[in-house]
Amino acid sequence: MSAKARLKERHIGALLGLGLALGSAAACSAGGSNAAGGGIRGGGAGAGGGSAGSLILSSGASNFNPSGGDDSVPPDGGGCQHFDVSFVPKIPTVFILVDRSGSMFSPNNGVVSWPVLKTGVLDVVKQLQAQIRFGFGTVAGQMGGTCPVFEPVAPALSNYDAISAAYLPMDRLPGGPGETPVIETLPLVADVLTKDTGQGDKYILFVTDGEPDFCDNGEAACPVDTVVERLQKLSTQGINTVVFGLPSGESPISTGTLQAFANAGAGQPVALPFSTKTAQDVCYACQGVTGWKAEWATVGGTPDCQTPMKQVLGTYSPTGGNATVYHPDPADQAALTAQIASVVSGIKSCTFDLGGKISVNLGLLSEAGVSIEGQAVPLSMTDGWRMNTDTQLELVGSACSTWRKPENTHIAFDFPCDIIVPK
Repeated sequence: MSAKARLKERHIGALLGLGLALGSAAACSAGGSNAAGGGIRGGGAGAGGGSAGSLILSSGASNFNPSGGDDSVPPDGGGCQHFDVSFVPKIPTVFILVDRSGSMFSPNNGVVSWPVLKTGVLDVVKQLQAQIRFGFGTVAGQMGGTCPVFEPVAPALSNYDAISAAYLPMDRLPGGPGETPVIETLPLVADVLTKDTGQGDKYILFVTDGEPDFCDNGEAACPVDTVVERLQKLSTQGINTVVFGLPSGESPISTGTLQAFANAGAGQPVALPFSTKTAQDVCYACQGVTGWKAEWATVGGTPDCQTPMKQVLGTYSPTGGNATVYHPDPADQAALTAQIASVVSGIKSCTFDLGGKISVNLGLLSEAGVSIEGQAVPLSMTDGWRMNTDTQLELVGSACSTWRKPENTHIAFDFPCDIIVPK
């Protein structure tokens, strides 16, 4: 078949495959199809011809020879020149934050959560370390002693060895009772993630079995309010939090608290998680608590129990959102590991960058298309796909949520040659 016949197909088709790999694609073949009526299509998941994390786009002019010959005749109106380009998803960063309080080492129905969780977390890190920039740290502290105790492993690709070296020898803190100083630890995690050089989305995967505290056993509502406020702040800064709640026989965390944390961490509305307490009740109960007052200082305000907008630190709504709270069963090691892997694998990047060889004509975007699992995604600035620049595509709104579902593993980009601008 002549180059003229091959070049009559003027669309670029590409398929991005992600199995369980998060934010990273199996390479797609740049080789074209010469079948009648067929355009150039990328290979499926696992196809050769590129490196992991790349999508190879190719026009149908691979055999065009400008020096002459039968295969040198371009189609009427010109034609796409051949080029290969990587369409690279941003690699996400996941900081695994594990509760190391005393209750994690106490049996619940004969099962101790700490060793089972450790095995599950390390298995997932080992499985996905090539696709995710993992970091690690624990929530720990001692009443009357060092609080918090926080020795993080900075996020990086291929970070299993560093994380396992820190995590494997960890046991219950010696000395006094192990506390759950979440609010003292979250700013330290935020600092690690802010300094991190990764360009993809950033997450905290928080695993806990007990109510947070200020390294004391005071009024329970006060640390909960501070954690909600801090998770909401982190979400607005682009750091979302996924919450896992483990069962505990010593100081179980309430369903309301877990749901509030999950909603706050996902940027969803948060309902008051304080059982029978109103916001004013919380204010009166917490106004003398050092940790709660200290958090007010970080937001540049002071509490006023008579003023509704100044009664609590968190922002609350009449009804809360529906962010998922995950409840793995420590009694089932395989199921726990599988659930963590499934959740982490579903945190895919919604931002894709073109390589340096081409850009996109932003004035012709209506001719292009994006689909997820064969379903078209609309071109939209708020709920579909959009081009942030002439080299960066982003899924936004429900399109991003759809792509991040673990069961959705294929995304296709269809851009006519008219839109592609070689550099």
